[in-house]
Amino acid sequence: MKRSSLRSQLLRMGWAAGRRAEGGRIRRVALLLAAAALAVGLTAEVAVYAAYDGIERRSASRSLQFQADFPGRETVARAIDGFDTLDQRQYSVVYIRPESPGSPLPVGLGEWPKPGEAVLSPALLTALRNAGEQKRYGRVLDTITAPGLAGPGELYAYVNPTDRQFNADKAFDVVGFGGSAPGSSGDWLFIAPRERLQTALYLLLVPALVLTVIAARMGSAARDRRTALISALGGGWRHRLWLNLGESALPVLSGALLGTLPALAVAVTGDVTLPWIDYRLSAADLVHWWRALALAGGAAAAAVMLLVCALHRTPNPAKARSTRLAARRERVVQWAAMACPLLVFATVWVPGLLDVARHSQLRSTLYLTGVALVMLTLPCAVAVGAAAVGSRLARSVRRTGSAGALVAGRHAAAHPAITARLVAGVCIAMVLISQLQLKSTQYGSTAQAAAATLQTIGTRVLVMDLKGGQLTREQADRALADLPAGTRTLAVYQEGSPERGELPVTRLQGSCAALETLGLDCGSRGTRTVDVPQGDVTLRTVLGWVMVGPATGGFKVSRSDPLPAKLTEENTPQSLLLLSSDRTGLPLAKIRQTVRDRLPIGAASVGTFGETWLIGANLSAEHGRWVVFLGVPGVLLIALAAALANLAEFVRLSRAVAPLSVLTGRRRLFWTSSAWSLLVPLLSAIVWGCVTAVWLAAPQEDATRGIELSGSLLWGTAMGLALLSLLAWCWGARSAINEATRWRPYGA
Repeated sequence: MKRSSLRSQLLRMGWAAGRRAEGGRIRRVALLLAAAALAVGLTAEVAVYAAYDGIERRSASRSLQFQADFPGRETVARAIDGFDTLDQRQYSVVYIRPESPGSPLPVGLGEWPKPGEAVLSPALLTALRNAGEQKRYGRVLDTITAPGLAGPGELYAYVNPTDRQFNADKAFDVVGFGGSAPGSSGDWLFIAPRERLQTALYLLLVPALVLTVIAARMGSAARDRRTALISALGGGWRHRLWLNLGESALPVLSGALLGTLPALAVAVTGDVTLPWIDYRLSAADLVHWWRALALAGGAAAAAVMLLVCALHRTPNPAKARSTRLAARRERVVQWAAMACPLLVFATVWVPGLLDVARHSQLRSTLYLTGVALVMLTLPCAVAVGAAAVGSRLARSVRRTGSAGALVAGRHAAAHPAITARLVAGVCIAMVLISQLQLKSTQYGSTAQAAAATLQTIGTRVLVMDLKGGQLTREQADRALADLPAGTRTLAVYQEGSPERGELPVTRLQGSCAALETLGLDCGSRGTRTVDVPQGDVTLRTVLGWVMVGPATGGFKVSRSDPLPAKLTEENTPQSLLLLSSDRTGLPLAKIRQTVRDRLPIGAASVGTFGETWLIGANLSAEHGRWVVFLGVPGVLLIALAAALANLAEFVRLSRAVAPLSVLTGRRRLFWTSSAWSLLVPLLSAIVWGCVTAVWLAAPQEDATRGIELSGSLLWGTAMGLALLSLLAWCWGARSAINEATRWRPYGA
């Protein structure tokens, strides 16, 4: 026989064997999903590289060329790199003034804005309109086109300031635009490093490989017997290879194509906003790397096919399973089930007994170890509960006469280890997702204090930082006079020099009305020392941020004009406290706009206490959301792998009890048996997994640190797993009915 004819025959035999095999349809779907998941993970790796490459290229194309780096070239503009915030998110603003209307334009601009005008990115313009601040930088002349933006969703602005705003001493001479590296502004300053995000993609790739291994070994008993037959007939590994290719090539190739389509669809149709994390992915970047995307899909198909062929071996008939091992396995499940509630209690209670300052690392180690042990034992607890219910269910058949309930009840009671494997993915998914979400939202100590201060005093007290030597007393007076009615000013000075051996002392200086607003006695004119008060929460909170030196030393109070007659770098106060006279919140957005309009760029800034730390913490939390965004699909893939593996196990059980359908004359027993064997244990695991996740999250939750369990994420995961359970039930019942339809009596 010709070699090509033998290969085609083996391919046809493999295709036919896959269709007729026990649970063959389940395995084909599992292989398709595994190849699709792996293709999505690999194309995501390419998409990450493409997105970062595009960000770096476009950021470099608009970077400012300063005259200090090109001394022989003519100045075309003067610019100041600045930053601004919106909804506690920081972004870049380039304040730029051309030397002439004919000066070269940065990439993305059609014309130069005039003084008091701005050109904004589309995303920033939309965000400012939603916030009601579309005139934040003056009149909006136009929007920046795509080549001038690091990404489609970037917040970015070119602003030509008014003469009052323009700070000539702070501006740099610009001789052109574009360079080999990103400039000093833009999204590339705020995004996480590329390597961190590519590493986070392992949360998706590893579960995809787990699903691939499980899909490859589904129905392995029949396949191993076929492999042994091929070997007995003189076939080698090449013949087994073609047989396996014929069986799995179509679902694997279809899955790889399906998994590659999302990235290719984005490249063809246009930019897309990723759900939940609200990041806009550039289609142009994916088009630039379309060959790598296609190669990633091919690599996914090749990897799945390689595993399918490598995981099939010739079984050794001499190896037999010992019933003693099975009995030992059931005892292990029972012991683990009894340990589960004790582990939950210990994980929640024991770490809290240790002092945070002295044993923070030990607390964390004990907690994480407890969570891992709970994830291992929780499926066993659910399985033992299912076994107890199964025994009662089997006994209830005397009243109901349900053959399906009898089969499912006896099977659950006799094999809790199988039930534990069934629900393991679901239990782990619920707990792991909650822990990923909690770990991605933690704040540092200073950010924790800033968040606590914001909750305590809100915007009743704002802090205005002044840059010494960059503004005059007249400019400061005009800006303070334009603040909303009811705003009082108190200056913060620091006295004493540690270099001269003097203890630092904080002095609060302002009018009598301002001092009384903060809860201080007005007293006579002059300076006096005051002890730190014990009762006033607002005053103690403010002092916690502005005081230097030991709190026991007190602070000074001076009833006088908050600002000196002439502002210099030496006598400018450390900051100004803006107080609400009626103790209600001050309009922060309006005050910031006043400072922007009245003072030179960068001469002053207004915000809440520790706001910069809170913005940094929020940025880190945004980076952490990528972990949840990638981890949730990965955990769901693990749950899917477990469900498919146990679905195949149920089909094998159904094949063994297929004669019951002949004796009863009804196929409803398979729906009942599937409900009690698949649906009920999975739904129970979701409920107990949700309860356990909430319990384990309790010690971690702290609103002041930004650590709160997301109810929407937990419920969304539970609903997704419940839908997966319903699909497993329906699919298991239909597959069992098909197996029963093909059953024929055999033997004598």
